[in-house]
Amino acid sequence: MTGLKTNCRECNAEILATTAESTGGLCMPCKNGTRKRIEEGRRYYEERKKYDPWRELWTSLVKRAYAIDEGWRQFSDIERLYYSVSILNGEVYNGGMHQFFANSSGELYSEALSGLETLGAEETKRLLLNASSVLFDDVEPPSDRAARWDAMKQYPETIDRNALPDWCERLHEIDKAYWRDPDDLNTKLTSYAEQNGLIEPYLLSNEQNVGPKPPTVRFEL
Repeated sequence: MTGLKTNCRECNAEILATTAESTGGLCMPCKNGTRKRIEEGRRYYEERKKYDPWRELWTSLVKRAYAIDEGWRQFSDIERLYYSVSILNGEVYNGGMHQFFANSSGELYSEALSGLETLGAEETKRLLLNASSVLFDDVEPPSDRAARWDAMKQYPETIDRNALPDWCERLHEIDKAYWRDPDDLNTKLTSYAEQNGLIEPYLLSNEQNVGPKPPTVRFEL
């Protein structure tokens, strides 16, 4: 015989009355929290489908940067600033200053430094200079990736924090200071793109433009 059924008091899904009695009127997905995560995931991917002018701008810059050998060097000055500082921001939040210099992104060091100065991000600029000093002993980081890799300090294979060189802790402190976002860098980048017309070609009409402004990246400490 089919069991008596009722409705979940949160999502209104049909459930067995015996289940409702044992869960306080909730279906099992609502009881264990999976329903909320499923709905949040669905909303996230629905939002991702919407047109986002900031995502379109970034996608365009990345495609152009990797389309030809000269890449970002063909950008306008405005595009260079936005691209280089955004790359710096993404790399440092993802894996710290060491990752920025170790990856191909390190070739943008001078561009990012100049961009931070233009944006008035003085504290972030100071942190980038300090990181360069720690990793390269006050020598200008080479633009060539292989040469830069050879010139920069590398983390030791040991994972014993007590045995790490002093520079590792110094660099970690620089990373933590950067992650605190002392200059509100994302806001400065957004304002720069708006004031210099960089985002304008990607904007739709007010009725169509549903894309949010770029979110501030955060590194989980």
